[in-house]
Parts: sequence; structure tokens; C-alpha cells
Amino acid sequence: MSVQPKYQQIREELTREIAAGVFASGEKLPTEEHLARQFGVARQTVLKALDAMKLEGVITSERGRGTFVAVTHGRKRSAQENCRQLVFISSNLEDSFGHRVLLGVERAARQIGCSLVTCNTRNDSEREAEYLRRARNTGADGIILLPYLRHPNGELVSRVAESVPLVCVDNVPPGVTVPLVTTDNFRAAHDAVLRLIDMGHRNIGFILSRMEYAAAPGSIGDRYRGYRRALEERGIEFRPEWVVELGPHLAEARPQDIGLELYGYPAMHRLMSCEVPPTAVLLLWDELGPGALAAIRNGRRRVPEDFSLLGFNDDDLCSLTNPMLSSVRQPAEELGETAVQLLDDMRRGIAPPPVTRLKNHLILRDSIAARCEFEHSSNLTERTSL
Repeated sequence: MSVQPKYQQIREELTREIAAGVFASGEKLPTEEHLARQFGVARQTVLKALDAMKLEGVITSERGRGTFVAVTHGRKRSAQENCRQLVFISSNLEDSFGHRVLLGVERAARQIGCSLVTCNTRNDSEREAEYLRRARNTGADGIILLPYLRHPNGELVSRVAESVPLVCVDNVPPGVTVPLVTTDNFRAAHDAVLRLIDMGHRNIGFILSRMEYAAAPGSIGDRYRGYRRALEERGIEFRPEWVVELGPHLAEARPQDIGLELYGYPAMHRLMSCEVPPTAVLLLWDELGPGALAAIRNGRRRVPEDFSLLGFNDDDLCSLTNPMLSSVRQPAEELGETAVQLLDDMRRGIAPPPVTRLKNHLILRDSIAARCEFEHSSNLTERTSL
């Protein structure tokens, strides 16, 4: 039995996807380079498959613009295809936050009698784009998107939202106008820093992913601005050396791929090496906690005696570290439930608010303490030794 040439296999697979509605009539196909990576072949093999499809009239190409599904091909959704199905597309279902959002989505979907399709993009913008197209072209009644913002699919999200009700959770891609369910990250960071100040801390650091995200809209920028505002309100000087970024390599990686004890280690080490180090550190995510704790232990320092640590999200790992990590709890399950409720309202013709903000809660554990306690204890020890 002869083996079919690889380009023929690619031609048949792409033709099937177009017929199934993965790519709609008139829609642009992925680039040749992307298809070559997807199928594990050379670009020339992809070009041969596309040329065969052009001869069959399935696709067309435009110089400088790309390759498109021919308007006579592709599947269009009809008004009768109401399958009562919701699609949840998440940037990462492997972390605690994404998983808890999913639990809320599942519970609310059951309550309104909708089936649920769950898609994990694993922080891959091309995979996110593929799932968005599939949801639009195969009859979804609504989409809940927890987007990947480092390489956003803003234009595609806007196009999909024109034909399918779509709600974003936590963040929304820049330039996109769709309903958003999030928490008040500005207020949460602001209040957390005020709490540290009230506990006697004046030197407060912040570990974030990348500085460019601090200046942008979204949860990271909101947390950074809340941190800055709290310092300003209490008349505390802002010191740029106390704001440390993970850097491009670690910021783009998943914590589980790096190892939790390595993820926040370099950033915490840089803070500890400052001429005047901070006494308290706000962590952008809880996953930075194990690495920060490891750096402090290796530097022969202690938490909370020398450094207080405060994370964000209140992941399960907060109760597993030693000492247990204080954190700002995000109501992740409620975010998922609220997103489904908004979609249900949209399907019934009720316009949702542009932004729905839920309240965070500060959870205090063993990783933070009043600064004056240890300064007083240290002074007593010095006097006794004299």
C-alpha cells in the first residue's frame, strides 16, 4: 500500500477543516511558516499543498495580504444552529487561578442548562486564535475568554464578538470593547501596601513580570499603579531599584516549567542586594513566593523577621510554603459564575455593563509581621549582649 505524499495529507486536512467551519468563508489562513510548524514539514511542502488547493478553488491568495478561504467555500453558521453550548478559552488551566475560574464557569453553565467546552491555550496565542475561530464557526452560543495578553489576538476577538456573545475574564486585549469581569486590582494592591505601611514598613519592594506591562492597561498595570498610589498617599519616597522585573525569559515562561523555587529567586536576590533593601515585598503572583523564600533562606535571612512577603491570588500553594504566604485572594470562582450570567443576559437581549468589578480580600498568614516588633526585639538583644 503506497503512502500518500505529505503535501496531499496537508491539503486534505486543511480542506476538511474549511468544510467543518474551522476557517470561515473569506477568512485568512495561518501563515505558511505557522502551517509548516503545525504539520512538521518544510515551508515548500506547505506551498505545494496550498497551490493544489488554489487549483481546486478552495482558497485564494493576495500578494502582501496572505491566503484566504474562497468565498464559495467555508461553512457559515445558520440561525437554526443553536446548540446551547458555551466555550471557555483559558490562557492557562494548569494554574490555580484559571482552574478556579473554570469551576465557577462549570457550575453556572449547569444552572442555565448549557453544555460546556473547555479549551486550554497554554499561553499560546496561535492556539487561542484557533479555538476562537472554532467556537465562532461551529455554533457556540457564547464564549468566555481568559486571554493571553503577551501576544494578544485583539482584532480576531473583536471580529468573533460581532457574531457570538463574548465576555472576557480578568483582562481584555488592548483596543477591544467587550464586557469584562475582573477584580479591582488597583484597590487591592493599594490597600495591601497601606496595610504593610501601617505595620511599620517604609521600604516596600515589588516583583512584577516586565516593566512594560506596568505601564499598560490590565491587572498588572493596575496593581503597579495601586502600589505607587499607596506610597504617594503616605508620603513615602518611591525608589525605582525596589521594583524588580522577572525579565523576558522568566516572564514568558510557565512557573511549572521553570520550577517554583527558581521562578522568583533571581528577582528576590536582586532586591536583597540593594544598598538599602526593602523590608517588605509585594509579589505580582503567588508562584513567585517559593523562589523568593528560597533566596531569603540562602541569604541567611528570615521571613517575616527580615522580610515580609505578600502575594496575589491566594493559590493553594500559599498554605504549603514555610512560612505560609499571605496573599490577596481573588474571587476566581465568582468571576467565572458572573461571566456566564452576563452571557446568559446577552443571549436574552439584556445589555451587560462594560466592566464588572468584584472585590478582593486580604488573607493574612505567617509571612508578614509588624516591622517594629523585630526592631524592638533586635535592640533588646543588642543591649543584652553588651
